[in-house]
Amino acid sequence: MTNLVLFGDSITAGMTDGYPSPIFSNEIRKYFPNIVILNRGVPGDRTDLALSRIQADVIQSSPDIVTIFFGTNDVTDEGPDYQTFIANIKEMITLIGTQKCILITPGITGPNLQNFYPNQKLSQYAQGLVTLAEELNVACYDWHNVATEYEANELLQADDIHYSKKAYELLVQGLAPLIEAKDKISTENKEKDLLDKQ
Repeated sequence: MTNLVLFGDSITAGMTDGYPSPIFSNEIRKYFPNIVILNRGVPGDRTDLALSRIQADVIQSSPDIVTIFFGTNDVTDEGPDYQTFIANIKEMITLIGTQKCILITPGITGPNLQNFYPNQKLSQYAQGLVTLAEELNVACYDWHNVATEYEANELLQADDIHYSKKAYELLVQGLAPLIEAKDKISTENKEKDLLDKQ
């Protein structure tokens, strides 16, 4: 059985009408009914804070696949600067293992939040993740590139930051092939290990 850990902020936590919900996990489950999904999304989380919980929330779960989905809160004034954000993600990848990781670039925010969560900075952080993924040979879904093709009100709830059902559907549609590829490798490796032990 493949273990998938979803590591991220409130968007990973599926915040809907102000409360965490299983919407993201359930959307993935439609594609992968046999994968064990552990949602480790924490509202308000940033990469610097997430590093302090990575051991307990991710590594101790012995994951086969980990999605790393941060950036929205990192671009705020309280968040780490661009270089630190990239360094934090790099550290996460090192701790988890490059073969297990799937990076997801941050999406967009709506017009009312541009002073706090500017799309300009989200684009910069997203591009940095794409570059980092190429450097480290890590799987990456450039969700930001997809999200920018839509109007904010199509993808976001009334709060201009958390995702609508349509956004999660689109997100998982693009993410599913990457999870499938990792799942296949993970299953093959486990079968090989079993054979080796016999």
